[in-house]
Amino acid sequence: MDYINLPGGRFAYISQGQGDAVLLLHGLGSSLLDWQPQIEHLARYCQVFALDVRGHGQSEPLRAPVSMAELAADIADFIRAKQIQPCILVGISMGGMLTFQLLADQPQLVRAAVVINSAPSFIVDSWRIRLQVWLRLSLVRLFGLPGLARMLAGKLFPKPEQQALRELVTQRIAGNEQTSYMHAMRAIPGWSSLPAVQAVETPLLVVAGDRDYTPLAYKQAYVAQLRNARLEVIADSGHATPLDQPEALNRLLDGFIAEHSATLPA
Repeated sequence: MDYINLPGGRFAYISQGQGDAVLLLHGLGSSLLDWQPQIEHLARYCQVFALDVRGHGQSEPLRAPVSMAELAADIADFIRAKQIQPCILVGISMGGMLTFQLLADQPQLVRAAVVINSAPSFIVDSWRIRLQVWLRLSLVRLFGLPGLARMLAGKLFPKPEQQALRELVTQRIAGNEQTSYMHAMRAIPGWSSLPAVQAVETPLLVVAGDRDYTPLAYKQAYVAQLRNARLEVIADSGHATPLDQPEALNRLLDGFIAEHSATLPA
């Protein structure tokens, strides 16, 4: 684990391998540790970076409300500080949202992007979404992050043979600092980068687990609104695709990175 000081504070990251720069962004309540299957695989031919987003892992905690644009600015600062622009950006869930935000704000920093089980907006315009947000916040207040962690891990990894993953992810989510988690979560409802990313030409691969929280039809609809995006579905996968189907995801990443590599032969 390495650390870097940026305008947003002190950030934890890891760097492994040589070649095209690939930056991995985790989801809400997660950390760079959840990318280990991808780091080990991609580092064979890429320079892989994985960053703890502010308020997560070993990076700077959140002590005040924050916006998605501010969190994406941290990522832009990291890319410039490490001089890896334009890099290939890969984000899951909230990390995918931050990928969309960075494409909207500073597309010149990104050669190509992959978003996994994510979306370019989170507009709270239905009672179901409002209920989900309210329920998540209420669960944290009532049971703390350890209680929420057990519930989320059970949904992420429902199969009996996934017990080891359930226990691992429960431990990692429960290890979050609660104030930081709440501030990060409150940054998401009402956020949207869709109008801006509709004008972006950056190649984009959208990956969806077939059992993800949000319907496949929703992802198909927003992909149709983007200029240079395509959708790939991974079978027998929930929201945590990098962990529940690492080999299938790695194969998709291999192909996409080769397609948009600055160093690998076409």
